[in-house]
Amino acid sequence: MDGNAISRPSVTVIVPVYNAAATLERCVESILAQSFRDFELLLVNDGSTDASGRICGEYERKDPRVRVLSQPNRGVSAARNLGLDNASGKFVAFCDSDDSVKDFWLSSMMSVSGKAGLVVCGYNIHRTEPEGWASHTLGHTEIFTDDDVLLETLLRERLLQFVWNKLFNLDIIRESGHRFEESFSIFEDEYFVLGYIRHIGKVICIPECGYDYRLPPDFMKKYDFGIDAFRKVVELIYEIAGTSSGKLRLPSIVYWYKVALGRYALSHTFEATREHLEFARRLAVSFHDGALNHVMLRIFPLHAVYLILRWQAHRMK
Repeated sequence: MDGNAISRPSVTVIVPVYNAAATLERCVESILAQSFRDFELLLVNDGSTDASGRICGEYERKDPRVRVLSQPNRGVSAARNLGLDNASGKFVAFCDSDDSVKDFWLSSMMSVSGKAGLVVCGYNIHRTEPEGWASHTLGHTEIFTDDDVLLETLLRERLLQFVWNKLFNLDIIRESGHRFEESFSIFEDEYFVLGYIRHIGKVICIPECGYDYRLPPDFMKKYDFGIDAFRKVVELIYEIAGTSSGKLRLPSIVYWYKVALGRYALSHTFEATREHLEFARRLAVSFHDGALNHVMLRIFPLHAVYLILRWQAHRMK
């Protein structure tokens, strides 16, 4: 790297770290092995109580591209925001400390970074049940200028919901004042991506699967799927796409709202859940994908929907 590259790297990679000693070295080594070299790596220690802080410090001493930031434990969104506050790259990418990346992760996205305000790549996902890897990719390069087509396509292919398979423009983030919502304990990625999309005109999706995502065991049981957070995500989709019924086919949005609603219904009365049930019906009418898709939400009596969702949520516990 020359002096200019050190003072203003092309990319800042932000990794929030919390008690990740078991996986952190795998994550960091994969980032440092990038074929694209002009980047800085910010390791944000979010109040770890294990050996994560020591590991971060060792990498900072060994590699001039690595900087360590520390804060008391405030959660992944606050850690990412601290990274954004201290980033110096033109572009920013995110990686989670329990995942890893291919050596072409940055190079594949940087090669098209001048063509759109957001770059989206494919990814590989590892599940424990059943055991194995699967890839999510559009399979070709495509530029999106229509928000409706973008939402339908990338949500259907499960490419929109995460920040780690994307390359963002840091100037756009700062000029728009865009931040991660620190009150969210889940769905923070979707909310950040959707909010960012409102400030750009083009998104480019590439076929390369540069990110290796390891789905946590018992994922469905681990998170509470807070309904208030997900409702904010859905309302942001309405802001982007409009509210015309049948305009978009987004059945996955309805599905995940049902999951959140079922968890909520388990601990709340029907009357306390009614307004959320009515919102779910509106979602199903707006975003269903065929005559039988989410038919329960669209036509069953609300009390019956409440009981069914409670039963389904209980089975998932």
